[in-house]
Amino acid sequence: MSGVRWRGRIATLVVLAVTAIGFTLAVPYLKFTTKITDFLPDDSENRGAQIAALLAESELSKVMVIDLASKDGKLHDHATALLDALRKQPDVLLARSGFTEADVNEMLAFLGEWPPTTFLPASTYSDAGMRARLAQLEEQLGSPAGVMFRQTAPRDPLGGMWEPLEALKETRGDAIVDEDGVLFTHDHVHAIVFVETKSSPFDSDAQRAFRVVLDDWLVAHPTVTMQTAGTAQYAIASEAQIKSDVNRIGWFSTIGILVIFLVLFGSIRMIVISFVPMLFGSAIAVLGCQAIFGEIHGLTIAFGTSLLGVGLDYVEHYYAHFVLTPEIPALTTMKHVGPSLALGAVTTIIGFIGLGASGLMGLRQMAVFAVIAIVASMVATYWMVPPWMPATYKPPRTLGVVNRWTLALLVRVTARHWGRASRLVIVALVVISTVIGIRAISFSDNVNMLVNDSGPHVVEDRAVRSRLGPESESFAVITAPTDDALLAEIGTVTTELEQARSQGFVKSFVPLGRIVPSRDEQAKRFAAAREAQPRIRTAMTEQDFVPEQFQPYWDALAATPKFLTLADLRRSPLAPLLTAWVPAQSKPIALIPLTGVTNLVALRAQVPNATIVVPAETIIDLFHGVRIRTVVASLVGLVAIFVLLLARYRSPKKVVIALAPALLACIATVGALVAMGTSLTILHVMSLLLVVSLGVDFGIFFVDTTASLEEAARTMVSILTASITTILSFGLLGLSHSPGLAALGVTVTLGVTFSLFACFLLASLAGPNLVTKR
Repeated sequence: MSGVRWRGRIATLVVLAVTAIGFTLAVPYLKFTTKITDFLPDDSENRGAQIAALLAESELSKVMVIDLASKDGKLHDHATALLDALRKQPDVLLARSGFTEADVNEMLAFLGEWPPTTFLPASTYSDAGMRARLAQLEEQLGSPAGVMFRQTAPRDPLGGMWEPLEALKETRGDAIVDEDGVLFTHDHVHAIVFVETKSSPFDSDAQRAFRVVLDDWLVAHPTVTMQTAGTAQYAIASEAQIKSDVNRIGWFSTIGILVIFLVLFGSIRMIVISFVPMLFGSAIAVLGCQAIFGEIHGLTIAFGTSLLGVGLDYVEHYYAHFVLTPEIPALTTMKHVGPSLALGAVTTIIGFIGLGASGLMGLRQMAVFAVIAIVASMVATYWMVPPWMPATYKPPRTLGVVNRWTLALLVRVTARHWGRASRLVIVALVVISTVIGIRAISFSDNVNMLVNDSGPHVVEDRAVRSRLGPESESFAVITAPTDDALLAEIGTVTTELEQARSQGFVKSFVPLGRIVPSRDEQAKRFAAAREAQPRIRTAMTEQDFVPEQFQPYWDALAATPKFLTLADLRRSPLAPLLTAWVPAQSKPIALIPLTGVTNLVALRAQVPNATIVVPAETIIDLFHGVRIRTVVASLVGLVAIFVLLLARYRSPKKVVIALAPALLACIATVGALVAMGTSLTILHVMSLLLVVSLGVDFGIFFVDTTASLEEAARTMVSILTASITTILSFGLLGLSHSPGLAALGVTVTLGVTFSLFACFLLASLAGPNLVTKR
């Protein structure tokens, strides 16, 4: 064995050993995620993107809804027992249902720290308003809860302290009733519990552990059935789905590729060697993504698994030439095909860079993973594979048979001479097909990358939420430079929404202005109450109340007013209820849920001081922008590939031939998807980038190996092998339950298949001129 081969093998072993040790040491620090927000547009300058991300990560998404049912008549006891069990869990931040007496007392104690005028609008101090309030007080004192009202009435005869509690109750709607601290559906068949964990809902390990807690509780309460709704169960389901896909696709791909290699190359050593570049590239890509992004998304891992075929393309092209010309030394063969491999790798990288320009963090991570994997695989193929090739090698009969069939097919398809008119007809047909396809394309920006809409977790989520009453599909979004300014804007928007509701533009909304009045509004209310003191005393006397019994009230009006701030509310017992609507952000923002919007245009005109957002529409608009940006980046990438090939070949004709398989495959793939009635999304656009990259690889291999029909046949064998292994990896993604991976798999499978046929079509069009002189 030559010294060069020995040195090559030693260097390979050293590099692989260092990589294996580094990867092993890094494994405990690898962090994986299934966050849905990674597949939301992350344009920080786009207000719609900011709001979409905020809604996805708000308290609204962090709360799990637990729905209990029982036929033993003890549903209240079961709900109380679950609340007690949840509150003892170290990872539970909050567990609540309705307002217990203790909850109300705690809130009243906090509200009692502020002037009794804080939550009462100035209109309360009209004569009619005061009489109505005092009449209500009289009824309350005689009610079963009279003891509690007797405690608050001396300081708050007009009921200001109860206003925020009543406003909070209104937010539940009519579908839910509160009885003794537990929320029930109106028919009392279901009890509702809300829980928020300290761990992120996207932390699937923590959420699985929490799910075990719920399952254990159910075992101890066999008469109870439980359903849940919330982001956490989507994260768990997405991870389980992705892991299942990765395992299934990985095993099928590996077994299929092993069979193909064993049949065609007949060497265990060569099979083992062929996996070295792929495994090396994947390991380097995982470490690189962890270092760059701090975590790796599950879809990136699934996508990386599908790169088995792409990582093997370079090895397959090299193997086909080495195996069919074993008399030529392995290093010499690599020097011959190496430039084609490197050029193909560069064009593929350009395609993935276009994917990174999509504006989605998840797709950007996929692009980075792919680029790193391709570079590392290419380097490994060029420097690590040749030193380990057998010095003496006898090709298996199967590969010889495939090569002879391919050569015979090339001889047949190149025997016919296509006249200029015939070629023009073919070009015209391609152009016409392209125009028809473009006109027939329908685009959809309503994408779902992670969730199977028919999955059991989705069905269960929808069932639970349907019992909570109408779901808010719109939000009034308010921003301001400071917290005080935000409260003022909330008051203004609340007034505008009340007017819009009176005109029928919206059915209901969270009356946030009644819960968080601004400083100026609190001052006006206090001044109005102080001015109305004589009339309040008169109204009390007229309704048989003794004004002197309300001395704490008069003392409060005589004192210097203390104004409630947003910071005070965030430290109060009301905080868990308010955080979803007034989240703590670097820039103050409020989200007011809206239900039953009937006229969006009129509502936006009626509420000019807020941005009315429909999250579903916002996401669609954002993905429309992402799709356009990705298409533009793809076209720029295609131009870059054209320039690169022109610099390499110095011949426009060769450049067109190298690009033809990719372009023809794209046209045919889009036509097939349109014929299947598929609306193209960003996922299909992304997949077409891969089709272009793979098709250009085939075109480059085709152009660079036409010194003879025999060499062209060897190249077509390598393209055929690469097509099969790519379909075994990417194609199997079409079986994924993840909509994103399924779309990727179907599109790439069609594209690779059409690229293969396009190469034979080009050979036929070239005819006797296929063989070129070097």
